[in-house]
Amino acid sequence: MRQRFLPGSRTTLAMLDLFFMAGATAGLVYAVHQRLDLTTPLQTASVIVCLVACSMAFAYATGCYRYDALINFSTSITSLVVALGVSAVLSMLIIHYGLSFFFDSLAFQSFSRAATIVLVGLGAGMLGGMMSRPVFLSMARRHWFRRHILVIGTGIRAHHLRDLFRRSDRRLAELHFLTEEYLGGLPPAGIPGETIKTLAAVQTVEELESRLHIDQVVVAVDEPDGLHFDHLLPWKANGVPVFDFNTFIERETGRVDLKWTESHWLLYSDGFRYGWLDRALKRLLDIAFSATLLLLTLPTLAVVVLAIVFEDFGPVFYRQERVSQGGRAFKIIKFRTMRVDAEKNGAQWACENDPRITHVGNILRRTRVDEVPQLINVLLGEMSMVGPRPERPCFVDKLSGEIRLYHLRHSVKAGVTGWAQINYHYGASVEDAERKLEYDLFYLKHFSVLRDLSIMLQTFRVLVFAQGGR
Repeated sequence: MRQRFLPGSRTTLAMLDLFFMAGATAGLVYAVHQRLDLTTPLQTASVIVCLVACSMAFAYATGCYRYDALINFSTSITSLVVALGVSAVLSMLIIHYGLSFFFDSLAFQSFSRAATIVLVGLGAGMLGGMMSRPVFLSMARRHWFRRHILVIGTGIRAHHLRDLFRRSDRRLAELHFLTEEYLGGLPPAGIPGETIKTLAAVQTVEELESRLHIDQVVVAVDEPDGLHFDHLLPWKANGVPVFDFNTFIERETGRVDLKWTESHWLLYSDGFRYGWLDRALKRLLDIAFSATLLLLTLPTLAVVVLAIVFEDFGPVFYRQERVSQGGRAFKIIKFRTMRVDAEKNGAQWACENDPRITHVGNILRRTRVDEVPQLINVLLGEMSMVGPRPERPCFVDKLSGEIRLYHLRHSVKAGVTGWAQINYHYGASVEDAERKLEYDLFYLKHFSVLRDLSIMLQTFRVLVFAQGGR
């Protein structure tokens, strides 16, 4: 038995985009390079690399390779159009203001000629994207990416997996269930809900593999005591991954599900590696990104200041005590989005269509511009660019008493953005806070500088589509 090759769906779409976008861009630019005054192969290659790199970066940033875009053609195309539109602006700046420093050519020094190059690249990118997606969907219809997952168990945990994979964004997997008898146990009795359909009794790994071509095995038993897990060793020995229930849920959902997670599993599982080099690199990124973003947004910030002043002549900034690493309190800086007397009756969470929010504040919250002054907190070392969002001390005390493991989110500095922010909507209840904690725990468990860069890039999707603001 040998584990079959199963291409990753998101990686495949990204590679198809790269192939078709790069091919279309290179072909069109090379075909008209003389009319664009690209006189040398190096100039032509520089333009192609710039156009393709910007298109791919923003395709990732706008969510073109998230699961919802993989299975929904309209969502994928919408994200691609937004990505190419924004990448055209950045490409224009790089070509006109960047490449003109290196090449003495009219193609880069002329604004109209540079704009023509970008329009050619935009059309080529759209053509490439429209070619790659039908190819991907055709591969998906032929089940190139469909995983066959063998679930051992028929209890509450197995029911949870079945319900999870019935969701529309989990169509690229098929579950097969075996009862606990496979491990020498008995199926649990009295489980509410629809009964799980299980496979007929089988004797060997080879028989299962020949029938189902299993890619992964998940142990989802409710009571492991007395079961013979050595029956699963042949799967492992033949290269088929075997996961426990919690690890599998974490990998599939991108969060640590507190409903199922035991503290000893967190204690003994891999992760939570955060050494001095990680801290040093993270701090360097914080300084570089926060300083750069503050400089780039200065003109916008000036307009925002005037808008806030002219609406009600109140203070521009709002400073509020929040909790960060180690439970230390600091004053977060934000643009004021509520009336001056918004908390005359005490602290409370913002709600949908909150009457305390001003007209300008509503726009700032929807676009997340009100968060920009927090970059000053990042420069001061009170916050990081990426991390759990900081809460007020009164809410921290309340949530720490109601949600277990809540204190772990203060193991790192609070962040301007975070894994929870790009994966979950605005939280305004204890239930929302618990779900965001699950994402924060995943971030803490799987921290890396590359993940921080990925989160910062994906935050662009939240900003562009105005997701989660209240």
